[in-house]
Amino acid sequence: MKNLPVPDDGWPHVLRQTVAVAVLWAVATFGIAAAGLPLVDPQCYSDSDGGARICPLHPDPVLTHLFDARWPAVPEPVTVTGVLVATFLGIGLAVFLDTSEPWSERGGAPTAAGLTAGLLGAGLGLFVAGPGFMNPLIAVGCTALGALLLLLGLLALRAFLRALSQRYARHLRREQLQQHGTHTVATIAELVWTERYQRHGGQEDGGHPIFVVTARLGEGSEARTVTEELAVPRADAPVVGGTVIVIHDDRNAHETGITVLLESDPEGPRDPEALEKYPPAPENSPS
Repeated sequence: MKNLPVPDDGWPHVLRQTVAVAVLWAVATFGIAAAGLPLVDPQCYSDSDGGARICPLHPDPVLTHLFDARWPAVPEPVTVTGVLVATFLGIGLAVFLDTSEPWSERGGAPTAAGLTAGLLGAGLGLFVAGPGFMNPLIAVGCTALGALLLLLGLLALRAFLRALSQRYARHLRREQLQQHGTHTVATIAELVWTERYQRHGGQEDGGHPIFVVTARLGEGSEARTVTEELAVPRADAPVVGGTVIVIHDDRNAHETGITVLLESDPEGPRDPEALEKYPPAPENSPS
């Protein structure tokens, strides 16, 4: 984890949430398998007293060969309640974990932490449930599906950690430029509004519009153009022919892809029609 950013509230906070998501999804998928799959197994029957579905004792389950295969005689309403509670709590916590952005102060993170933990939990639940079934097709199919979900979860975890590391590297590169880069005034040659917004806490207008700005840096044969995104308040929207601050160093290439940063020039001209051109960010705008 040396190349990964520490979450805003520390690793224990995130790990508690991800483990909770995985456990809830595991309980939900195990309950669904244990309650639902025996319904298609001709060796199982319904308990007339409690309404539970029971598989008969058998000395040699198809995959384990170690224990008698029999789901407990739990009443179906109890099973359904447990499955529904675990499902809704698991999904809700996974969504909350994705939208809480525990790395928001360190470059952000992909919104996939909850889904990744859920895949691992669901795979574990099915993988544990499968070997106890009597019907070979059910046992093998359930176990194979659990193994597939576990594999997908591990691949998703690898991709998540790689993307998190890359975003953190870009965050560190921006900090490096901010602290040690050269600040130069440059003329805006081209301006495109992306129709996206950068959100910050406490903003009354919902966020700053994001522009793609192409600026001309330097003069004569030494001149070059740079293109980068710029997020500014609506009232401070730049115009073509205006100026921005380009933050740069002596590197024209970097492994993060970030060679320059743009900032609004406090003394540069503003677009007088900005408030009409660029509406406030809608509540659910992409950002």
